Amino acid sequence: DPFFGQRYIHVLGRRKLYHTVQYTGGVAELDFFVEGLRFPDDTFPGLVSIHVSLLESLAEGIPHTPIFTDTVVFRVAPWIMTPNTLAPVNVFVCSMKDNYLFIKEIKNLVNKAGCELKVCFGYINRGDRWMQDEIEFGYTHAPHKIFPVVLDSPRDRGLEQFPIKELLGPDFGYVSREPLFEAITSLDSFGNLEVSPPVTVAGKEYPLGRILIGSSFPTSAGRRMTRVVRDFLYAQQVQAPVELYSDWLSMGHVNEFVTFVPTSDTKRFRMLMASPAACYKLFREKQKEGQGEAAMFKGKGRAGYSGTGTKRVTINKVLSNDILVQQNQYVQRCIDWNRDILKKELGLTEEDIVDLPALFKLDKQGKAAPYFPNMVTMIVLAKDLGIPKPFGPVMGGECCLERRTRSLLEPLGLRCRFLEDVASYHGRLGEVRCGTNVQRRPFAFKWWHVTP
Repeated sequence: DPFFGQRYIHVLGRRKLYHTVQYTGGVAELDFFVEGLRFPDDTFPGLVSIHVSLLESLAEGIPHTPIFTDTVVFRVAPWIMTPNTLAPVNVFVCSMKDNYLFIKEIKNLVNKAGCELKVCFGYINRGDRWMQDEIEFGYTHAPHKIFPVVLDSPRDRGLEQFPIKELLGPDFGYVSREPLFEAITSLDSFGNLEVSPPVTVAGKEYPLGRILIGSSFPTSAGRRMTRVVRDFLYAQQVQAPVELYSDWLSMGHVNEFVTFVPTSDTKRFRMLMASPAACYKLFREKQKEGQGEAAMFKGKGRAGYSGTGTKRVTINKVLSNDILVQQNQYVQRCIDWNRDILKKELGLTEEDIVDLPALFKLDKQGKAAPYFPNMVTMIVLAKDLGIPKPFGPVMGGECCLERRTRSLLEPLGLRCRFLEDVASYHGRLGEVRCGTNVQRRPFAFKWWHVTP
């Protein structure tokens, strides 16, 4: 046995391109094993060819002649992302001085959904709560083995050490892509990296879904995700990326206007989109019903929240604020542009889309931020949804935004829990999704059956 009881000898590699084996006569078998050391990338398509030749020697001192040759091609297994529709295994959240209550609420949600909560403490997160931005959980899969691989974003704020220290180990992979000369922008955070559930588009199947990244499309001067990360995502081939337009947002993340939830009907999922139009429609209905004086942000009189200070914000005030109306018409156009791309690239119809009420306001740079906590940035744990509590107008003891959202999602078999994450996240321009990250079960589908 050439392997001395499983101590493998390195016979081929980048520095050693051929290996000779003597034929000893009779019938013998040799086992060779091959290991992929790097993922496909723009400079490496992921294919490795190994050639085998059988040579015959006529006599001592005379060169050998080939009598048989064959080639085998290996493909390095790609890095695969997991959509919201896959079952959650672990939920990660950062522990901070001010988010103790948020963690408590997440814990309840996680217990309900039957997965595990992993809390990342201060000594590792070093004051960085944006768990979702730092890493993206994926996996890699070979016929004999499957294990999680975390992609580390080039963002590298306080959490930078998190993936290496907390996650790396046997059967837990780590990969990162850092630009050499490009500046990092907010679009390099992985709130800006999502993946759709499996879809079929005009007869072409995407059994592992399609990656979604936010970009600056229509106007090329804006921010884009850094090239090395984009190239890496495209090179994996099995989840062909779609670029959306997200640069109109202050944070510029796709997860601020689109997400996916699992359903038990034939479609298997719905796409949820943030919709100012739906919010204005709801507020106008309530105004007609004589509820125009219902106030928002109840119990949240803290200044600085959506710039409203301590002033009472009512439905009437929101509807009569012409500038806010114009700003949201603009936001709706930006979202509609993406809606059209998503319908085309994911093969969706209007019936597959649910519009959740949302409002935005523009900052001094003309970029949009949520006016009240953005419900689309929810955490999806199978049928259990952890939704940012919107603090909308209260009537009859109930927030009309929560009520509308329940009426849209509960008929699909989903359970809504509204989490009060305002103080710890929203004031800093992030929602539930940003402070958490979910590691999910891999697809049952084998990627090698995908035709790229």
